[in-house]
Amino acid sequence: MISAIVFGGTFDPVHNGHLAIARQAREGTGAEEVWFVPAALAPQRDAPRATPEDRLELLEAACAASGQSGFRALDIAARRGGISYTADVMDALRTAHPDVQLAVLLGADAARTISVWHRSADVLRTEHFVIVNRSGAEPLDAAEADRLGYAPARTTLLTVHSPDVSATEVRTRCLRGESIEGLVPEVVAGLIARKGMYQQNRDDA
Repeated sequence: MISAIVFGGTFDPVHNGHLAIARQAREGTGAEEVWFVPAALAPQRDAPRATPEDRLELLEAACAASGQSGFRALDIAARRGGISYTADVMDALRTAHPDVQLAVLLGADAARTISVWHRSADVLRTEHFVIVNRSGAEPLDAAEADRLGYAPARTTLLTVHSPDVSATEVRTRCLRGESIEGLVPEVVAGLIARKGMYQQNRDDA
């Protein structure tokens, strides 16, 4: 039985799509909690625009306002610094929470890249997974998951419905001075506005 789902990512910023996926993953697995873990630096992605501290603050506010008592934002990856590899983060979480049954939450697209992950063999051998097929994306089925190396006994496949929103869209709207209402929780929009986040291109920062 999965106790906590680990949802890693840049969350630059957290938006309503992230929260919808987390809620449905929790409901679909019966997990008690979802732990959001913002990366300091994410492998195979550009550096986040916002600092780890700001992204964590947005996540904490979103979790508090979500109405989901089991949503938590953890600073374990941000405190470690550097590239936040899933294998290393999960090792650290298991050390800190040895009695909690953890599972890694992945979107289908991310799940398909497992072969190039840092210590991918260790991750596939050790972890439980919740792989979500989001509306509008090519689904990953049990046969493909097996071919990719995900053990059926430790892998749960779910279909979820999430708003058509991306962090890139949120940042672009902020840069243009446009409203982000409906894309992020109200409390997150307020923090972004108050901090003046995402109002400059990277080259101008």
